[in-house]
Amino acid sequence: MKGPKVANAEMTEPTNPSQPSRRARKKARTRRQIYEAAMELFADDGFDGVTISSICDRADVGRGTFFLHFPTKSALLFEFSQMVADEFSASLPDHAINARAELEALVDRIAAGLADQRDVMLAMLREFSSSSETLAFGKQNGWAFPDLIARIVERGQKEGEFRTEIDPRLAAAALLSTAGAILSGWVFRPDEIEVSPDAIRAQFFALLFTGLVPTDTEGVPKP
Repeated sequence: MKGPKVANAEMTEPTNPSQPSRRARKKARTRRQIYEAAMELFADDGFDGVTISSICDRADVGRGTFFLHFPTKSALLFEFSQMVADEFSASLPDHAINARAELEALVDRIAAGLADQRDVMLAMLREFSSSSETLAFGKQNGWAFPDLIARIVERGQKEGEFRTEIDPRLAAAALLSTAGAILSGWVFRPDEIEVSPDAIRAQFFALLFTGLVPTDTEGVPKP
């Protein structure tokens, strides 16, 4: 008596819609392979010193495969932006913190990221608003990191921490542009003046939260 036929697991796709298909898993692996190869090269040679061809060679994929996943080299920074945003969100404490404290923690995360990913971090800050191509891609796909900042600012506005007449995206752009200028060494030049990291951090947050208008001892702008 013959037993029931057993489907060949190698020949069938998962029937559970919540499970990705073999094709989807392969596509995700290839995308991750390209991304990791690019990050390794960026760390070795800097963002500007790496070509798409060198990324393809390191990842062992063709240029056509690269462009199926990333339309430009800068698009890899969107992936990096998402990773940084996800890691930061996961690192937040379970208890609620106010928007200002969250922004301060986010800036500290940017500074900490310089130790291992300086060129990629600076490239991300620069590419955020550097070209029409990058802006068009960002408009379509979203910049996870700047979008995260804008959401934090918007929450602070709703909770009365921040002024409501400032567009959250403008605040995010100002924060990232200033951070990029500081981290690149353009503002505090070691050959001109020596400023401690704590002093730089204090100046950055003073500019961000109170601006250039003099304040009294309680942080209220003077008339």
